[in-house]
Amino acid sequence: MTNRKKELLSVKDIMEITGLGRDKVYELLHCGEFTVHRFGNRFMAVEKDFYEWLFTNNKRKNSYVFKLKGL
Repeated sequence: MTNRKKELLSVKDIMEITGLGRDKVYELLHCGEFTVHRFGNRFMAVEKDFYEWLFTNNKRKNSYVFKLKGL
């Protein structure tokens, strides 16, 4: 097995990164603000796009993450 960096993030990965619950992560995946791929019934976010979105938009009080957390 190679020591390759992940390029896609699973729902579980995003839950661990954000501290959000499963339902909120699925809501986040459907927001359309970063690239998400669907493989059957699995949703995977493109890691680069997710982190770019998280670090640029999370600082704004009107961002989607603040709305999800009720802040």
